[in-house]
Amino acid sequence: MLLVILIIFVFGLIIGSFLNVCIYRYQSQESIAKGRSHCQNCDHSLSWYELIPIFSWIFLGGKCKSCKQPISIRYPLVECLTGFIFTGVFLTFGFTLDTLVYFLFVSILIMAGFIDYDSMIIPDRTHIICILCGILLLILHPEQLTNKLIGLVVVSVPLFLIAYFTKGMGYGDVKLMASCGFVLGWQNILFAFLLGSVIASIYGIITSRINKTSLKSEIPFGPHLVISILFCLFFGNQLITWYLTSFF
Repeated sequence: MLLVILIIFVFGLIIGSFLNVCIYRYQSQESIAKGRSHCQNCDHSLSWYELIPIFSWIFLGGKCKSCKQPISIRYPLVECLTGFIFTGVFLTFGFTLDTLVYFLFVSILIMAGFIDYDSMIIPDRTHIICILCGILLLILHPEQLTNKLIGLVVVSVPLFLIAYFTKGMGYGDVKLMASCGFVLGWQNILFAFLLGSVIASIYGIITSRINKTSLKSEIPFGPHLVISILFCLFFGNQLITWYLTSFF
């Protein structure tokens, strides 16, 4: 079992390396399918030994081999994060087809969260792939149709109305809640939205004090929603069950 977990973790590291490419190339408008990985500063094409997740960054001392410019520590952090989340998915869902679907789901969430953090944009392809994951899970568990359909609208429709009338929220967040609600179901997505709002509020207060900016300053909401969605994926059902059995 330990060997399987290690294999899953390494697989996650490799996917995390690919997600780094997707995150960067989406924002630089480069093709993901074409062109070798390269240094963002000097355009040096990376050799195979410069592309080993985590270890290449460590062995190179966090610098480009060619121009010696620092390589952001975020690259190995995204790889480690993906590795640990993949491991969590496997430990939660085991040897099932659900696990494969959730591998795709968490990968697209990680990518979307970092892109939104950098550019305050959540790519539309994120929502399309999340809906696809929801459809695949529905094929595996057709009895969850009602739960997923309610999850599709329970948060997204109120958010759409808020975004439309106040212009205080991006439609990308609305689409994220709709597509992820179709994956998680209505109880988990409602919990995820409440948790994400709390996390975003705390983040906004802390950053405003550090940067001495107004509390009304714009911050990306997507990364906080992604964190809460991932949390609910792993722990939402247990916490909801505990709450219902404890207080009702």
